[in-house]
Amino acid sequence: MSSLRFFFTYSREFLRHWGSYILLIVGTNIALEMLVIPLVQFLIAFILKQGNIPYVSNTNLLTILTRHPAVLGALLLLLAFVLALVFLQFTFQLFGIKSIQTKENQSLWDLFKKSIYHMRHLRPETFFFFLFYFLLILPFANAIFRTPLLSKVTIPIFILEALSENFLFLLLLIVASIVVSYIGIRLLFVLPLMIFSDAAPKAAIEKSLKLTHHRYWHYAWRIFFLTGILTLVSYVGYGISYGLQVGFDLLPKPFPAIGAMLTLSSIQLFSQLMLAWATVLYFSVLVQKFYPLVISGERPLRLVRPSLWTRIAAVILFIFLGGTTLLSNVLYLAGLEDSIPLTISHRGVDNGNGVQNTIPAMAATIKEKPDYIEMDIQETKDRQFVVFHDKNLKRLTGRDKTTHELTLSEIQELQAVENGHVAPIASFDDYLAFANEHHQKLLIEIKTTADDSKEMMDRFIDKYQATILSNHHRIHSLDYHVVAELKEKAPKLYVSYVLPYNLVFPQTPANAYTMEETTLTSDFVRRAHEENKDVYAWTVNDADSMDRMVSLNVNGIVTDDLQTLQEQIKTYEENPSYTKRIEMYINRLPALDERISEN
Repeated sequence: MSSLRFFFTYSREFLRHWGSYILLIVGTNIALEMLVIPLVQFLIAFILKQGNIPYVSNTNLLTILTRHPAVLGALLLLLAFVLALVFLQFTFQLFGIKSIQTKENQSLWDLFKKSIYHMRHLRPETFFFFLFYFLLILPFANAIFRTPLLSKVTIPIFILEALSENFLFLLLLIVASIVVSYIGIRLLFVLPLMIFSDAAPKAAIEKSLKLTHHRYWHYAWRIFFLTGILTLVSYVGYGISYGLQVGFDLLPKPFPAIGAMLTLSSIQLFSQLMLAWATVLYFSVLVQKFYPLVISGERPLRLVRPSLWTRIAAVILFIFLGGTTLLSNVLYLAGLEDSIPLTISHRGVDNGNGVQNTIPAMAATIKEKPDYIEMDIQETKDRQFVVFHDKNLKRLTGRDKTTHELTLSEIQELQAVENGHVAPIASFDDYLAFANEHHQKLLIEIKTTADDSKEMMDRFIDKYQATILSNHHRIHSLDYHVVAELKEKAPKLYVSYVLPYNLVFPQTPANAYTMEETTLTSDFVRRAHEENKDVYAWTVNDADSMDRMVSLNVNGIVTDDLQTLQEQIKTYEENPSYTKRIEMYINRLPALDERISEN
């Protein structure tokens, strides 16, 4: 069967029984998001609290591994539980789609019991293979199987950008992607064989290799083709919704508002329909190899006849979900929860108007009136502070020395070259004085290394606390010890903790969190605001991402493109049209190969 014929055949199957498929797929995700994920979040917070661990990041993983065996053990058990649930979801949906397509006439409860029974009798090697296989193809697996349980597992943009800047790393990344893609396709049918026929891993691998022998490009093209068609359909659907709202906004009141509610609701329904449709098509690639499609007009998936109290509870739940969604839509469209984020120039430059972290660049950027200028400071050999980002001076100055190998005066003799500009490296004293003179507020990132003196923070507090407070500057740092020490010794200072990943919600004394924008979600922002903490997003450099951050109600946006950010915020401040709000909402929706939920 050609990929085009496959698409039309199984799309018609989806349309014939769309209610059953949506109940199976969307219902599963709702149950996970409402029940399982809050439980997992509570357990993670509880475990970390018992170990007095305020956060989880790359900076403290080694500490957890070596000094908190009980916490590590509990987290690993919880991880195993989550992965078991992922496997259960995969099994449940695979059985469900197979049941619908083969007209087995099983109920959801029957399918769930069957999945649980299968889990109880699961071979240990089957689960470990699932773990290996899923983790192996995880960066590329979202096209076939998406789950809210792993919605935070994504590669941050700053890592990809850093890798792409190095040709060798970029080449290795491309090669790794090709290898993983090849392995993923060749082992495509291993899990279905294990689940459907309880095959041992070795036998399932051999059978999958046989089924995909000389068929790699066939299945690779099929998955690529399905992804392309579904992406095109989603863009067309969202484009039509956007176009309709453009028309509604031309009508007199109250038609634009009514149209916006209808448009937003249709977008939400369409996104869930696309999720179910995509899941059915991708899973059908696995199912159809073993169970041919049975075409009939019967309703293949039935519900167990519920009791009166069950039906009452279902009605209440439906009213609750519908009511909260409706209320959320009204608040969003009316702009009642709007907040205007601070504009923050990353490293004091805008679109390459100077050398990062230098006074000439700051002088040029000040003219554009950012709310804050973000900049970096480090300690020098003679225990002074220099404004510089990299640990080594070579990239910008050509001098292969670290900031700790030279005195401040020696560093100030160097010229930094970037973006076609040349500028001297500044001391923090000079940079701070210039900012104060021009009434420019700073977001000061304190960068640390193993060579820092033990008294570094004490000297920083003694020398700069008064002027930082009087000029309303703020501080952030990737080093949690800096954050904790500043809040302990200088509690009046405003300090944000920089997080490169959104793994678990931290419990720290920080006033705010500076989060890498790729993994930042509305749930994180909401929880931070509930604790009266601000959220800054970094580094946001395109209009769509800026719109997404604004719609998430972040408190500040760090960017290399200050003018574009100011233009986007100006549109938002001037009571944006319903069309603009619809556009911003669409930008928040995940693509087919991205996280499953943003809302």
